[in-house]
Amino acid sequence: MVKTAIILAPDDKGMEPVFGMPVTRRLVLLLTRLGFSNIHMVGQVTAFIPVLSDLIPARSFHTVGKDEPLEQVLRELGVLNEEKVMVLKANHVADKHSLANFLRCGDDTAVCRLDVTGPGETNNGLYLVDHCNLVPIIRALWSPNGHGAAVLDDITRFRSVNGLPYIIEARATDAKVSEEKLVGALSAQTMADDGFIARHFDRKISRFISKRLAHTSILPNQITIAGMTMGLIGALLLSEPGYWSKLIGSLLFVLCVIVDGVDGEVARLKLKESTFGHYLDIVTDNLVHVAIFVGIAFGLYHDTGNPEYLSFLWFLVGGFFLCIVAVYQCILRLDPDTLSRSPRTLRLMALVTNRDFAYLVLALAIIGRLNWFLIGASVGTYLFAIGLWIIGFYERRMRSSATKI
Repeated sequence: MVKTAIILAPDDKGMEPVFGMPVTRRLVLLLTRLGFSNIHMVGQVTAFIPVLSDLIPARSFHTVGKDEPLEQVLRELGVLNEEKVMVLKANHVADKHSLANFLRCGDDTAVCRLDVTGPGETNNGLYLVDHCNLVPIIRALWSPNGHGAAVLDDITRFRSVNGLPYIIEARATDAKVSEEKLVGALSAQTMADDGFIARHFDRKISRFISKRLAHTSILPNQITIAGMTMGLIGALLLSEPGYWSKLIGSLLFVLCVIVDGVDGEVARLKLKESTFGHYLDIVTDNLVHVAIFVGIAFGLYHDTGNPEYLSFLWFLVGGFFLCIVAVYQCILRLDPDTLSRSPRTLRLMALVTNRDFAYLVLALAIIGRLNWFLIGASVGTYLFAIGLWIIGFYERRMRSSATKI
Protein backbone atom coordinates (compact mmCIF):
# COMPACT_ATOMS: atom_id res chain seq x y z
CA MET A 1 0.00 0.00 0.00
CA VAL A 2 1.30 3.46 -0.95
CA LYS A 3 1.71 5.54 2.20
CA THR A 4 4.10 8.32 1.15
CA ALA A 5 3.22 11.37 -0.93
CA ILE A 6 5.40 14.26 -2.08
CA ILE A 7 3.56 17.49 -2.89
CA LEU A 8 5.62 19.94 -4.93
CA ALA A 9 4.99 23.66 -4.41
CA PRO A 10 7.21 25.72 -6.73
CA ASP A 11 4.79 28.62 -6.15
CA ASP A 12 1.75 29.47 -4.01
CA LYS A 13 -0.97 28.56 -6.53
CA GLY A 14 -2.08 25.77 -4.22
CA MET A 15 -3.44 28.41 -1.85
CA GLU A 16 -6.32 29.20 -4.22
CA PRO A 17 -9.61 28.32 -2.44
CA VAL A 18 -11.96 25.71 -3.88
CA PHE A 19 -15.31 25.65 -2.04
CA GLY A 20 -13.71 27.80 0.64
CA MET A 21 -10.70 25.55 1.25
CA PRO A 22 -7.16 25.97 -0.14
CA VAL A 23 -6.45 23.43 -2.88
CA THR A 24 -3.44 21.97 -1.07
CA ARG A 25 -5.37 21.43 2.16
CA ARG A 26 -7.99 19.53 0.16
CA LEU A 27 -5.24 17.34 -1.29
CA VAL A 28 -3.70 16.57 2.10
CA LEU A 29 -7.11 15.73 3.60
CA LEU A 30 -7.88 13.38 0.71
CA LEU A 31 -4.50 11.67 0.94
CA THR A 32 -4.90 11.23 4.68
CA ARG A 33 -8.31 9.60 4.22
CA LEU A 34 -6.81 7.27 1.61
CA GLY A 35 -4.29 5.97 4.13
CA PHE A 36 -1.24 8.15 3.43
CA SER A 37 0.68 8.55 6.68
CA ASN A 38 3.84 10.24 5.36
CA ILE A 39 3.09 13.45 3.41
CA HIS A 40 5.86 15.90 2.48
CA MET A 41 5.57 19.46 1.18
CA VAL A 42 8.58 20.49 -0.94
CA GLY A 43 9.17 23.96 -2.38
CA GLN A 44 8.07 27.43 -1.34
CA VAL A 45 6.18 26.07 1.66
CA THR A 46 6.05 29.14 3.92
CA ALA A 47 2.55 30.13 2.78
CA PHE A 48 1.25 26.59 3.33
CA ILE A 49 2.43 26.04 6.90
CA PRO A 50 -0.49 27.92 8.58
CA VAL A 51 -3.15 25.94 6.66
CA LEU A 52 -1.47 22.51 6.94
CA SER A 53 0.26 22.51 10.33
CA ASP A 54 -2.66 20.63 11.93
CA LEU A 55 -2.47 17.89 9.28
CA ILE A 56 1.24 17.22 8.77
CA PRO A 57 4.19 17.70 11.19
CA ALA A 58 6.70 20.53 10.90
CA ARG A 59 9.47 18.14 9.80
CA SER A 60 7.46 17.38 6.64
CA PHE A 61 7.83 20.93 5.27
CA HIS A 62 10.96 21.28 3.12
CA THR A 63 11.83 24.72 1.79
CA VAL A 64 13.40 24.80 -1.68
CA GLY A 65 13.72 27.86 -3.93
CA LYS A 66 12.51 27.65 -7.51
CA ASP A 67 16.07 27.52 -8.90
CA GLU A 68 17.67 25.47 -6.11
CA PRO A 69 18.64 21.79 -6.60
CA LEU A 70 16.30 19.17 -5.21
CA GLU A 71 18.76 16.34 -4.58
CA GLN A 72 19.63 17.24 -1.00
CA VAL A 73 16.00 17.54 0.05
CA LEU A 74 15.07 14.27 -1.65
CA ARG A 75 17.80 12.48 0.30
CA GLU A 76 16.38 13.90 3.52
CA LEU A 77 12.91 12.50 2.85
CA GLY A 78 14.04 9.00 3.78
CA VAL A 79 12.01 7.15 1.14
CA LEU A 80 12.67 3.41 1.39
CA ASN A 81 14.08 1.55 -1.62
CA GLU A 82 11.14 -0.81 -1.89
CA GLU A 83 8.54 1.92 -1.40
CA LYS A 84 6.32 3.50 -4.05
CA VAL A 85 5.53 7.19 -3.76
CA MET A 86 2.79 9.43 -5.10
CA VAL A 87 4.15 12.67 -6.54
CA LEU A 88 1.83 15.57 -7.34
CA LYS A 89 1.71 19.35 -7.31
CA ALA A 90 0.14 21.63 -4.74
CA ASN A 91 -2.24 23.15 -7.29
CA HIS A 92 -3.85 19.85 -8.35
CA VAL A 93 -7.57 19.58 -7.68
CA ALA A 94 -8.70 15.98 -7.28
CA ASP A 95 -11.52 13.96 -5.75
CA LYS A 96 -11.27 10.89 -3.55
CA HIS A 97 -12.84 8.64 -6.18
CA SER A 98 -10.25 9.40 -8.90
CA LEU A 99 -7.30 9.13 -6.51
CA ALA A 100 -8.51 5.80 -5.10
CA ASN A 101 -8.96 4.35 -8.59
CA PHE A 102 -5.50 5.53 -9.59
CA LEU A 103 -3.94 3.85 -6.55
CA ARG A 104 -5.64 0.56 -7.42
CA CYS A 105 -4.81 0.67 -11.13
CA GLY A 106 -1.20 1.74 -10.67
CA ASP A 107 -0.29 -0.80 -8.03
CA ASP A 108 1.39 -3.25 -10.44
CA THR A 109 3.56 -0.87 -12.50
CA ALA A 110 6.91 0.72 -11.67
CA VAL A 111 5.91 4.18 -12.88
CA CYS A 112 2.46 5.37 -13.88
CA ARG A 113 0.79 8.68 -14.44
CA LEU A 114 -2.72 10.01 -14.02
CA ASP A 115 -3.34 12.74 -16.59
CA VAL A 116 -4.70 16.07 -15.47
CA THR A 117 -6.83 18.56 -17.35
CA GLY A 118 -6.57 22.33 -17.47
CA PRO A 119 -3.77 24.73 -18.39
CA GLY A 120 -0.10 24.07 -17.72
CA GLU A 121 2.83 22.05 -19.01
CA THR A 122 2.34 18.60 -20.46
CA ASN A 123 4.18 16.99 -17.53
CA ASN A 124 1.67 18.19 -14.95
CA GLY A 125 0.26 14.79 -14.03
CA LEU A 126 0.02 12.78 -10.82
CA TYR A 127 2.61 10.02 -10.57
CA LEU A 128 3.08 6.75 -8.73
CA VAL A 129 6.80 5.97 -8.85
CA ASP A 130 9.27 3.55 -7.34
CA HIS A 131 12.45 4.68 -5.64
CA CYS A 132 14.62 4.31 -8.76
CA ASN A 133 12.54 6.72 -10.84
CA LEU A 134 11.66 9.20 -8.13
CA VAL A 135 14.35 11.82 -8.84
CA PRO A 136 13.82 12.19 -12.62
CA ILE A 137 10.04 12.36 -12.21
CA ILE A 138 10.29 15.08 -9.56
CA ARG A 139 12.76 17.01 -11.70
CA ALA A 140 10.37 16.86 -14.66
CA LEU A 141 7.48 18.13 -12.55
CA TRP A 142 9.59 20.77 -10.82
CA SER A 143 11.11 22.27 -13.95
CA PRO A 144 8.96 25.06 -15.46
CA ASN A 145 10.27 24.32 -18.97
CA GLY A 146 9.57 20.60 -18.89
CA HIS A 147 13.24 19.62 -18.48
CA GLY A 148 13.53 15.86 -18.17
CA ALA A 149 10.39 15.12 -20.18
CA ALA A 150 12.23 12.37 -22.08
CA VAL A 151 12.01 10.08 -19.05
CA LEU A 152 8.22 10.22 -19.26
CA ASP A 153 7.88 8.46 -22.62
CA ASP A 154 7.54 4.87 -21.34
CA ILE A 155 5.29 5.55 -18.39
CA THR A 156 1.93 3.80 -18.09
CA ARG A 157 -0.71 6.50 -18.45
CA PHE A 158 -4.26 6.66 -17.13
CA ARG A 159 -6.70 9.20 -18.47
CA SER A 160 -8.48 11.62 -16.19
CA VAL A 161 -12.15 10.87 -15.47
CA ASN A 162 -14.81 13.58 -15.44
CA GLY A 163 -12.06 16.16 -16.00
CA LEU A 164 -10.34 15.39 -12.67
CA PRO A 165 -7.66 15.89 -11.53
CA TYR A 166 -7.55 19.51 -12.69
CA ILE A 167 -4.64 21.93 -12.39
CA ILE A 168 -5.04 25.53 -11.27
CA GLU A 169 -2.81 27.99 -13.09
CA ALA A 170 -4.92 31.11 -13.68
CA ARG A 171 -6.09 31.53 -10.10
CA ALA A 172 -9.79 32.32 -9.61
CA THR A 173 -10.80 31.39 -13.18
CA ASP A 174 -9.40 27.88 -12.88
CA ALA A 175 -10.79 27.53 -9.34
CA LYS A 176 -14.33 28.07 -10.65
CA VAL A 177 -13.77 25.51 -13.42
CA SER A 178 -12.43 22.97 -10.92
CA GLU A 179 -15.50 23.48 -8.70
CA GLU A 180 -17.76 22.68 -11.65
CA LYS A 181 -15.77 19.52 -12.31
CA LEU A 182 -16.01 18.43 -8.67
CA VAL A 183 -19.78 18.93 -8.79
CA GLY A 184 -19.99 16.97 -12.05
CA ALA A 185 -17.97 14.10 -10.56
CA LEU A 186 -20.61 13.63 -7.85
CA SER A 187 -22.97 12.00 -10.36
CA ALA A 188 -20.45 9.25 -11.14
CA GLN A 189 -20.10 8.48 -7.44
CA THR A 190 -23.85 8.15 -6.78
CA MET A 191 -25.06 6.68 -10.08
CA ALA A 192 -24.88 3.04 -8.97
CA ASP A 193 -27.12 3.64 -5.93
CA ASP A 194 -29.63 6.05 -7.47
CA GLY A 195 -32.95 5.10 -9.00
CA PHE A 196 -33.97 6.31 -12.46
CA ILE A 197 -35.81 9.42 -11.27
CA ALA A 198 -33.14 10.25 -8.70
CA ARG A 199 -30.42 10.00 -11.35
CA HIS A 200 -32.16 12.07 -14.02
CA PHE A 201 -34.17 14.54 -11.94
CA ASP A 202 -33.37 14.67 -8.22
CA ARG A 203 -29.61 14.87 -8.65
CA LYS A 204 -29.82 17.73 -11.16
CA ILE A 205 -31.72 19.81 -8.59
CA SER A 206 -29.66 18.69 -5.61
CA ARG A 207 -26.34 19.44 -7.35
CA PHE A 208 -27.65 22.89 -8.31
CA ILE A 209 -28.38 23.53 -4.63
CA SER A 210 -25.23 21.80 -3.30
CA LYS A 211 -22.68 23.82 -5.25
CA ARG A 212 -24.19 27.00 -3.81
CA LEU A 213 -24.49 25.76 -0.23
CA ALA A 214 -20.88 24.52 -0.41
CA HIS A 215 -19.80 28.18 -0.47
CA THR A 216 -21.65 28.91 2.78
CA SER A 217 -21.01 27.98 6.41
CA ILE A 218 -23.99 25.59 6.45
CA LEU A 219 -22.97 22.11 7.63
CA PRO A 220 -24.13 18.82 6.06
CA ASN A 221 -25.73 17.65 9.30
CA GLN A 222 -27.80 20.84 9.42
CA ILE A 223 -29.07 20.04 5.93
CA THR A 224 -29.92 16.50 7.09
CA ILE A 225 -32.01 17.87 9.97
CA ALA A 226 -33.74 20.32 7.63
CA GLY A 227 -34.63 17.51 5.23
CA MET A 228 -35.94 15.36 8.08
CA THR A 229 -38.10 18.26 9.28
CA MET A 230 -39.65 18.62 5.82
CA GLY A 231 -40.36 14.89 5.72
CA LEU A 232 -41.98 14.83 9.17
CA ILE A 233 -44.15 17.86 8.37
CA GLY A 234 -45.14 16.08 5.15
CA ALA A 235 -46.09 12.97 7.14
CA LEU A 236 -48.17 15.10 9.52
CA LEU A 237 -50.06 16.64 6.60
CA LEU A 238 -50.59 13.20 5.06
CA SER A 239 -52.26 12.12 8.32
CA GLU A 240 -54.81 14.95 8.09
CA PRO A 241 -58.18 14.53 6.35
CA GLY A 242 -58.74 16.16 2.98
CA TYR A 243 -57.25 16.12 -0.52
CA TRP A 244 -55.06 19.23 -0.34
CA SER A 245 -53.32 18.35 2.91
CA LYS A 246 -52.28 15.01 1.41
CA LEU A 247 -51.11 16.62 -1.82
CA ILE A 248 -48.98 19.20 0.04
CA GLY A 249 -47.66 16.47 2.35
CA SER A 250 -46.59 14.32 -0.60
CA LEU A 251 -44.89 17.33 -2.22
CA LEU A 252 -42.95 17.94 0.99
CA PHE A 253 -41.90 14.29 0.98
CA VAL A 254 -40.53 14.67 -2.56
CA LEU A 255 -38.67 17.81 -1.46
CA CYS A 256 -37.30 15.87 1.52
CA VAL A 257 -35.96 13.20 -0.88
CA ILE A 258 -34.21 15.84 -2.99
CA VAL A 259 -32.68 17.50 0.09
CA ASP A 260 -31.54 14.06 1.24
CA GLY A 261 -29.08 14.11 -1.66
CA VAL A 262 -27.83 17.59 -0.86
CA ASP A 263 -26.32 16.79 2.54
CA GLY A 264 -24.04 14.06 1.17
CA GLU A 265 -23.03 16.16 -1.82
CA VAL A 266 -22.12 19.15 0.33
CA ALA A 267 -20.19 16.86 2.68
CA ARG A 268 -18.10 15.54 -0.23
CA LEU A 269 -17.56 18.96 -1.79
CA LYS A 270 -16.46 20.50 1.53
CA LEU A 271 -14.70 17.32 2.74
CA LYS A 272 -16.97 17.25 5.80
CA GLU A 273 -17.88 13.56 5.68
CA SER A 274 -18.11 11.87 9.06
CA THR A 275 -19.25 8.61 10.60
CA PHE A 276 -21.77 10.48 12.73
CA GLY A 277 -23.19 12.20 9.65
CA HIS A 278 -23.50 8.87 7.86
CA TYR A 279 -25.50 7.29 10.67
CA LEU A 280 -27.54 10.46 11.21
CA ASP A 281 -28.57 10.27 7.57
CA ILE A 282 -29.60 6.61 7.91
CA VAL A 283 -31.59 7.24 11.11
CA THR A 284 -33.42 10.29 9.76
CA ASP A 285 -34.22 8.55 6.46
CA ASN A 286 -35.84 5.61 8.23
CA LEU A 287 -37.65 7.89 10.70
CA VAL A 288 -39.18 9.82 7.80
CA HIS A 289 -40.15 6.61 5.98
CA VAL A 290 -41.94 5.22 9.04
CA ALA A 291 -43.68 8.56 9.60
CA ILE A 292 -44.86 8.66 5.95
CA PHE A 293 -46.40 5.18 6.17
CA VAL A 294 -48.07 6.00 9.48
CA GLY A 295 -49.27 9.35 8.15
CA ILE A 296 -50.86 7.79 5.06
CA ALA A 297 -52.65 5.17 7.16
CA PHE A 298 -54.07 7.72 9.59
CA GLY A 299 -54.98 10.09 6.77
CA LEU A 300 -57.00 7.38 5.03
CA TYR A 301 -58.63 6.50 8.35
CA HIS A 302 -59.58 10.13 8.96
CA ASP A 303 -61.04 10.40 5.46
CA THR A 304 -63.10 7.20 5.55
CA GLY A 305 -63.46 6.20 9.20
CA ASN A 306 -62.44 2.68 8.15
CA PRO A 307 -60.28 1.12 10.93
CA GLU A 308 -58.87 -1.44 8.46
CA TYR A 309 -56.40 1.18 7.27
CA LEU A 310 -54.90 1.25 10.76
CA SER A 311 -54.73 -2.54 10.73
CA PHE A 312 -52.48 -2.33 7.68
CA LEU A 313 -49.87 -0.70 9.92
CA TRP A 314 -49.53 -3.91 11.93
CA PHE A 315 -49.29 -5.87 8.70
CA LEU A 316 -46.52 -3.49 7.60
CA VAL A 317 -44.67 -3.94 10.91
CA GLY A 318 -44.59 -7.71 10.30
CA GLY A 319 -43.32 -7.16 6.77
CA PHE A 320 -40.61 -4.78 7.93
CA PHE A 321 -39.48 -7.29 10.55
CA LEU A 322 -39.17 -10.04 7.93
CA CYS A 323 -37.22 -7.63 5.69
CA ILE A 324 -34.76 -6.91 8.51
CA VAL A 325 -34.21 -10.64 9.09
CA ALA A 326 -33.81 -11.30 5.35
CA VAL A 327 -31.33 -8.45 4.88
CA TYR A 328 -29.29 -9.64 7.85
CA GLN A 329 -29.15 -13.24 6.65
CA CYS A 330 -28.62 -12.58 2.95
CA ILE A 331 -26.54 -9.38 2.96
CA LEU A 332 -25.12 -8.20 6.29
CA ARG A 333 -23.65 -11.60 7.16
CA LEU A 334 -21.73 -11.74 3.86
CA ASP A 335 -18.22 -10.35 3.53
CA PRO A 336 -17.83 -7.58 0.89
CA ASP A 337 -16.12 -9.88 -1.66
CA THR A 338 -18.88 -12.47 -1.48
CA LEU A 339 -21.56 -9.80 -1.71
CA SER A 340 -19.90 -8.28 -4.79
CA ARG A 341 -20.29 -11.68 -6.49
CA SER A 342 -24.05 -11.66 -5.83
CA PRO A 343 -25.40 -9.39 -8.58
CA ARG A 344 -29.03 -10.44 -8.23
CA THR A 345 -29.02 -9.60 -4.53
CA LEU A 346 -27.44 -6.21 -5.21
CA ARG A 347 -29.94 -5.43 -7.98
CA LEU A 348 -32.89 -6.33 -5.73
CA MET A 349 -31.54 -4.16 -2.92
CA ALA A 350 -30.97 -1.25 -5.30
CA LEU A 351 -34.51 -1.61 -6.62
CA VAL A 352 -36.26 -1.42 -3.28
CA THR A 353 -33.97 0.92 -1.34
CA ASN A 354 -33.96 3.85 -3.76
CA ARG A 355 -36.40 6.62 -2.90
CA ASP A 356 -38.12 7.01 -6.25
CA PHE A 357 -41.26 5.74 -4.51
CA ALA A 358 -41.77 9.31 -3.23
CA TYR A 359 -42.97 10.20 -6.74
CA LEU A 360 -45.42 7.29 -6.65
CA VAL A 361 -46.81 8.72 -3.41
CA LEU A 362 -47.17 12.10 -5.12
CA ALA A 363 -48.85 10.61 -8.20
CA LEU A 364 -51.34 8.63 -6.11
CA ALA A 365 -52.06 11.69 -3.94
CA ILE A 366 -52.87 13.67 -7.10
CA ILE A 367 -55.45 11.09 -8.22
CA GLY A 368 -56.68 10.46 -4.66
CA ARG A 369 -55.58 6.80 -4.48
CA LEU A 370 -53.10 6.68 -1.60
CA ASN A 371 -54.86 3.54 -0.40
CA TRP A 372 -53.25 1.71 -3.34
CA PHE A 373 -49.84 2.65 -2.04
CA LEU A 374 -50.59 1.47 1.51
CA ILE A 375 -51.91 -1.88 0.31
CA GLY A 376 -49.06 -2.35 -2.17
CA ALA A 377 -46.40 -1.49 0.41
CA SER A 378 -47.93 -3.90 2.92
CA VAL A 379 -47.80 -6.79 0.45
CA GLY A 380 -44.49 -5.65 -1.08
CA THR A 381 -42.51 -5.98 2.15
CA TYR A 382 -43.36 -9.69 2.35
CA LEU A 383 -42.59 -10.24 -1.33
CA PHE A 384 -39.22 -8.51 -0.92
CA ALA A 385 -38.26 -10.68 2.07
CA ILE A 386 -39.31 -13.87 0.28
CA GLY A 387 -37.54 -12.82 -2.93
CA LEU A 388 -34.33 -12.02 -1.07
CA TRP A 389 -34.34 -15.43 0.61
CA ILE A 390 -34.95 -17.21 -2.71
CA ILE A 391 -32.17 -15.28 -4.48
CA GLY A 392 -29.82 -15.79 -1.53
CA PHE A 393 -30.47 -19.54 -1.55
CA TYR A 394 -29.94 -19.74 -5.32
CA GLU A 395 -26.66 -17.77 -5.23
CA ARG A 396 -25.33 -19.82 -2.31
CA ARG A 397 -25.90 -22.96 -4.38
CA MET A 398 -24.15 -21.38 -7.36
CA ARG A 399 -21.13 -20.42 -5.22
CA SER A 400 -21.03 -23.88 -3.69
CA SER A 401 -21.08 -25.53 -7.12
CA ALA A 402 -18.32 -23.25 -8.37
CA THR A 403 -16.17 -24.10 -5.33
CA LYS A 404 -16.53 -27.84 -5.93
CA ILE A 405 -15.50 -27.45 -9.56
